[in-house]
This record gives sequence, structure tokens and C-alpha cells, in this order.
Amino acid sequence: MIRVLLITIVPFFLPAAMFVLWRTFVPPSLGGSEAIERDVWEPLPWKWLLIIGAVLTSITLVVAVMYPDFLGGM
Repeated sequence: MIRVLLITIVPFFLPAAMFVLWRTFVPPSLGGSEAIERDVWEPLPWKWLLIIGAVLTSITLVVAVMYPDFLGGM
């Protein structure tokens, strides 16, 4: 079960999590969010986050199928 989590769920949600962390904790001068300082909700680029998540999940699944010993066998 942990393998399924690491192979499919984590790569899919990792881009969104990294984007939210980056926009939250990085100062505005380095690309962080100015809306966080004003306590205003800022829309996320969901289309791009979902596309990147799908690409990362696809790459992970291809590697898992092509190199089963790399991830401990499937």
C-alpha cells in the first residue's frame, strides 16, 4: 500500500504542495505571494499543477514498469 502511495499519489500532488509552500514562505521579492501578507485568498494555476502532476505520475509509472527492480518490484 505504501508503494502505491509513493508511486501514484505523491508525484501527482507534489507540484501543488511545492507551489503552495513556495508562495507561502518565500518573500514577495523572490516570487512569493503578496496576498499572504494581506490575508487574501489567491487563485492557484490548477490547470498547470494538474498537468505537471499527471506528467510526474506518468514518468513514475513508466520507470516502475521498465525497471521493476528499481522500486523493489511491483
